[in-house]
Amino acid sequence: MARNISSPDKPIRAVAPAGQRITARVLAERLGVATSTITRAFDKQSRISAELRQRILAMANELGYRPNAIARSLNQRRTGIVALVTGNMLNPFYPAAIEEFSLQLQQTGRQLLLFVVQPGGDADELMPQLLQYQVDAIVVTAAKLSSHMSDMCGRQGVPVVFMNRRVEDPTVWSVCCDNERMGAAVAEYLVGKNRRACAFVSGDPNISTTADRLRGFEHGLAMHGQRPVACVQGGYSYEGARDAAAQLFGAGQPAIDAVFCANDVMALGVLSHLRLNTSLRVPEDVAVVGFDDIRAAAYAENDLTTVHQPVREMIACVIRLLDEGRPSGSVAEALREVPGRLVIRSSA
Repeated sequence: MARNISSPDKPIRAVAPAGQRITARVLAERLGVATSTITRAFDKQSRISAELRQRILAMANELGYRPNAIARSLNQRRTGIVALVTGNMLNPFYPAAIEEFSLQLQQTGRQLLLFVVQPGGDADELMPQLLQYQVDAIVVTAAKLSSHMSDMCGRQGVPVVFMNRRVEDPTVWSVCCDNERMGAAVAEYLVGKNRRACAFVSGDPNISTTADRLRGFEHGLAMHGQRPVACVQGGYSYEGARDAAAQLFGAGQPAIDAVFCANDVMALGVLSHLRLNTSLRVPEDVAVVGFDDIRAAAYAENDLTTVHQPVREMIACVIRLLDEGRPSGSVAEALREVPGRLVIRSSA
């Protein structure tokens, strides 16, 4: 009778019995170690020999074992989940930022839980539902959160970080581009190009990003004895900016030779109006500048001069602050500003 004799040099494959669910206990029994040792092998911070860790991971891979992240989070009293509350998803800046945020979080072993509010909406209504998920931290961007609600999060030990927003609250972190300085840089550039009648298209004037960019723009112009000849609201939208441009370049309006928009989406709306509804040439007659440097800004048909927001660096700063706890100093000490840069293209 023929016998199937395995070569002693050939490792025997550790195949799990059909239908058996592989748990940490099953894996521990096969390896002759404690269940807690299996758990430590999947925690890079745990002290365990490299040789034993490799044996456990190899056997786990053979059997198809994966640790239970929920159970592990209960043991550690941390879920590894960071909530991101955002709005204005029609602006390409925010989907791109969400993608980058998720990728960077994954590199730290954490995961993203996304909550979306209406554009310009209030995140307070979401907080009771959000906190049920026992998140480790909350990041808020393109949304509002009251001081009362951020205090409640703090009392529960959940840090709050605002991204692309500056808040007047010394108990929460804020991370944003140096909006005011970049607004001044745009003014300096336009004046240097002999622009003498500059207008500003804003978003919500009550949002810090709009206010800071406008304040910097006004200051930069004032340094050369100028001021904006007009400031109209574009609602942070393409359609709103087209309406704003119709106001700026309507019959009987003073001549305008430069328009600075508080974001790129509005700048593209202004470009559209100028090209489709006027005989004005860009940039010969009117220079157009945006803010954000979304991907479409570099498209050949737009070639938009804009301020590049350092999204990757801003998000890296946010993630570092997640482990810092609540700030304990002043509003200025709770603010982290990341340098932007002006990207020159043919629209200005």
